[in-house]
Amino acid sequence: MSSVEVLQWILDELSRGRRVALISITDKQGSGPRDLGAIMAVSSTGERKGTIGGGDVERILVEEANKAIKENKPRKIKVTLGAEKPPEDAVPARALCGGVVEAFVNVFSPKPRLVITGGGNVGKPIGDLGHMLGFSVIVFDTNPQLASRERFPYAERVVAGDVPEELGKLDLGEGDTVIIAHGDPEVDYQSLKKLIVKGFKGHIWALCSKKRASWMLDRLQREGFNIEAFKGRIHAPAGLDIGSDTPEEIAVSILADVICEYKKCVKPVRSLSIV
Repeated sequence: MSSVEVLQWILDELSRGRRVALISITDKQGSGPRDLGAIMAVSSTGERKGTIGGGDVERILVEEANKAIKENKPRKIKVTLGAEKPPEDAVPARALCGGVVEAFVNVFSPKPRLVITGGGNVGKPIGDLGHMLGFSVIVFDTNPQLASRERFPYAERVVAGDVPEELGKLDLGEGDTVIIAHGDPEVDYQSLKKLIVKGFKGHIWALCSKKRASWMLDRLQREGFNIEAFKGRIHAPAGLDIGSDTPEEIAVSILADVICEYKKCVKPVRSLSIV
């Protein structure tokens, strides 16, 4: 497989909402399976394209690529293939080539998508703020007047119809964020249930009261769903407790929590002030 084909596959995986690691051989001392510039890609699904020589060297580098994908951080790694005097920081491979290979593992993440079920009073500022933050915004609503291109001109998609049904048609990736904000209790519950049935691996924020959050979670359990499997990924009620009142303030509260989750910030959130 050519390098161009590997790079095209990376773009295809990113378009599907999947994170990808690119392994590149950046240095080689002595004998090794591939020359400088050889590349291989690993998707968050575990699928691979290209090769950097196979065998134990490739196994080690693929393991490092999977770690990089999970942590969303690039890394360098040296692998010794039975060299007589290997660098101290080199990982030994079961090989007799006698050389040392150095690789750089870079991580590429898809543009984050913000899926909003509900384009009403709170959904609108959530979409506006999400767009400002660099999210690709998708909006669903039962009301065509709320799910309109005029209301969300920047959105990737705006869909009016049966919200849970349309949500079920969407190909969601692990890096996608869903904010349930329609307002109708049954629509919101069925949307949450649809995401669970689909096996959505990302995070879900539900705009609701504590009472409604308990009602939705209890109902899911009564219907046989294991809520523990989604612990830490369902956020209900949505948002940080900043005393928000207006729709715009609520949107800030929710998006701040989204950022905090993905940036792994310390909770409760602390002020930066030194005064």
